[in-house]
Order: sequence, then C-alpha cells, then structure tokens
Amino acid sequence: MTLLQRQQQLIQQISSINDEDILILLEEEVSYHLQNKTDPTDDLTSYELNELITLANEPSDKNTVSLNEYRKATERWRTKS
Repeated sequence: MTLLQRQQQLIQQISSINDEDILILLEEEVSYHLQNKTDPTDDLTSYELNELITLANEPSDKNTVSLNEYRKATERWRTKS
C-alpha cells in the first residue's frame, strides 16, 4: 500500500466516525505524534530500556491468585472478634 493509499484509507475511516469522543482521542493522539518526533525511549538508559522490555514481556496474570488462595489469605479478616 502506498503512502497516498494509506492516507486516503485513513481519511475514509475518519469520515465514517460519528462519535465525537473518539474523534477527540484521535485528534489528541495525532497531535502528540506530530509535535513529538522523538521516540519516548530515546532518553532511557540501557538498564531502563531492558527493564521496560522485561516488564512488557511479563504475562499479564503474573501476580494473579486463585479464589481459594484469596479466601485463605483473607479468612482472618472475615472472622468475628
């Protein structure tokens, strides 16, 4: 797909949006990227960048506990004094 084709496709998609909130979000996102031509990670040290990559690659449910584990951990809070 050429740049012109991609632009035309985006224009068509934007023209079909009837939700002002979505258009506001899109406008904010486009404005941000037009004003900030640098990569947000450019100022990170190699340690910070590696830490960010590690965090991004962690499973989203890493710290999730089962219902039974939760109940055992909170059992003492539910007992009457």
